[in-house]
Amino acid sequence: MSTPTPEPAVAPWLLAVYRGFAYLTGVLLVVLTIALIVLWGTEPKPAWYSIAWTLHGWAYMGYVLAGFAVSFLMRWSIVRTLLVLLAGTVPAMSFVAERWVVRNIRVRRPADLAA
Repeated sequence: MSTPTPEPAVAPWLLAVYRGFAYLTGVLLVVLTIALIVLWGTEPKPAWYSIAWTLHGWAYMGYVLAGFAVSFLMRWSIVRTLLVLLAGTVPAMSFVAERWVVRNIRVRRPADLAA
């Protein structure tokens, strides 16, 4: 008798959405931080500047929703969840958090990424 394959805790599509938002949020934040330094003291700012910050805000909201869904399904503590979610507010930290999340899921639930 074969043992049934356990259902993955995190659906592969949800993990892909989380990773996409993590990369988008990280890239936008790094680029906008560099732009902030370069454009320091210039007025008026270019039109793309405010549009890019708005886009980053929307991307961060997607990151928060996807990150919360992943952390809920993995049953992480509040502290761990908040650290992952706040990583999107520090330039380049969303890349670190994304790698940690994926590694944590692979170690704890290898069936999640087999599909």
